[in-house]
Formats: sequence, structure tokens, C-alpha cells
Amino acid sequence: MKKINFFATLFIAVFALGVVNVSAKEIPVTDEATFRDALNSAVTGDTVVLNNSITLSSKDNAPEVTGKEITIDGKDFTITGWRDEAGSLLSDQSIITAGANGIVHIKNVTLTNAQKYGVQAYNGGYASVENVYINDCRYGGILLNAGTIEVISLNLGFNGQNPDGQGGILNNGIEVSTSVKLTEPNAIPSIIMNGTINSTEKDNVIYFASDANDNTTGFIVENTDSTTDKILVNGTTAVITDANNEIKYESNELKEGTVFEGEDYTPNIEVTDPVEPETPTDEVKNEEVNPETSDGILLFLGLTIVGFAGVALTYRRLHN
Repeated sequence: MKKINFFATLFIAVFALGVVNVSAKEIPVTDEATFRDALNSAVTGDTVVLNNSITLSSKDNAPEVTGKEITIDGKDFTITGWRDEAGSLLSDQSIITAGANGIVHIKNVTLTNAQKYGVQAYNGGYASVENVYINDCRYGGILLNAGTIEVISLNLGFNGQNPDGQGGILNNGIEVSTSVKLTEPNAIPSIIMNGTINSTEKDNVIYFASDANDNTTGFIVENTDSTTDKILVNGTTAVITDANNEIKYESNELKEGTVFEGEDYTPNIEVTDPVEPETPTDEVKNEEVNPETSDGILLFLGLTIVGFAGVALTYRRLHN
């Protein structure tokens, strides 16, 4: 009965998925206005498709995705953000934002020149990145602000020019944070590793925020069974390892008191096979058993002759 129920449930799920797929549509984007309209009008299952690269002039044309699940397929084009030095840097200023109950699958796109971040998963929002390249964003590549990021294939250039004068230029790949403005007690940032992360920069590919606006109490990392790179717990830091368990990148230290949940990093240990003694050949064995037989005989004969000569000499002296 349980098996029948299982297959019945599976059939219903597949059937329902098929219905959703039938109603899903592709929404073409040609400029910032159509990008804005597509994000606003898309419903669960829809795909926003870039037909060419676009440049955004303000946050108004990059609305937050909430309450639905959509895909943004860049088709290998670029979305260039905006830089408004006089504008507010306090509110959401990311090119693509998954907000509360929002799920965004981002693929095949370059994101650059954002006012703050290229991608943000905010307040329980979920974003996946597949064949995504992010560079030259003002604050960082990705802001994991009490949301979830699934990494399938992510490439990072330099991000995070740190314009507020807090220590000069600082690379910031994926920033892990929980804003003090969030009141949801279960809002914990998390990363799902399901592929690869590559970066032109070595430092702060994962960066744990520690400023006054951060209220992070926990961080969760999950590595799928099929992932190539992993994010692992290494004391108070996170390390990104490759398929051979070699460390590619290491984060800064997580602030004291933050609970880090994930798989622990175990360094590779070089195991050398024990060296077995070589089995001596028959020739070597014979040499060991009968060391230099001919030389021994000559030595024996020489000593014997010397002995006889000594006896003869002594005998002559006694009888003279």
C-alpha cells in the first residue's frame, strides 16, 4: 500500500509540474524598461530572457523578486548596474534581489558595476547562480543577507571597492551577513554548494561581515553529493576546496559566538606505502653464503706457507 501511495504521489507531482510548465512563458528583455516590467509581471515558472546586453540607470529598474519563483537567463549577455554617488546606499541597491518568499534562478549572465551588490538573497529569499560572472560591483559580488544562495557555477572578479573609507579597497566575493533591521528570528544565511566557485582574487571570496549593521548569529553550509568544490568548516573560517580536497580560498574569521553549521575540513594526509626489502637474487644469496671463496683459499694457502717457513727457520736455528 505504501508503494502504491508513493507512485500515486509521484504521478500527481509530475502531472502538476507538467501543468505548471505548460503555463510558463518566456519574457524577452531588450532594455532596462522591459527588464523592470518583466521582473514585475513574471509569475512562478516564467523565464526572463535577455536578447542583448542592458544597462540600468537606477534601482527602480531592478525590482526585488518576492513571492514567486522565476528564472533569469542572460543568454551570455551583460547587465550593467548604476553608480549614483548622491543616492542612498542604505536601501537595496543590488542588480538582482531575491526577497522574502522569492526564488530566482540566475544563469548565463555577467553582472557588473552594481551600486552595491550583483546579487542579493534577502530575508529568506533564495537565489541560484549558474554560469554567472560578477565583477566590479561597489560593495561585493553577492550579499547573503539572511537568505540562501545555491552555487552551481560562479565566477568572481574583483568586487567591493569599500567606498566608505573602512580600510581602503577590499575584495568581497560572497558576503555573509544578517542585517540588524531583520526581525525574523530564524533568518540565518546559508549556502548550498552544488558545483564550482572560481575567483580572480584569493582573499575574501567568502567574507563574514563584522560591522555595526551585522547581527549574524549563525551560518549554514550544505554540500550536495554531486558538487565539485565544497565549502567546509575550518575552525572559525570557511574554506573552499576543490575536487582533490585542496584549499582554493579561505575566508576571514567568523565573529565570536556565531554558530557555523557544516561539514568539517580534514586536511589531506600523505600516505606512503611501506618499502619492502628487495628479495636478493640467487647470485647475491651465493655471495652472502660463500663470500669470495677463491680469495679465502688464497689467503689460507698464504698463511700456511708462511707458517711452514717460520717452522723451518726456527728448526735451522735450533740445530746450528
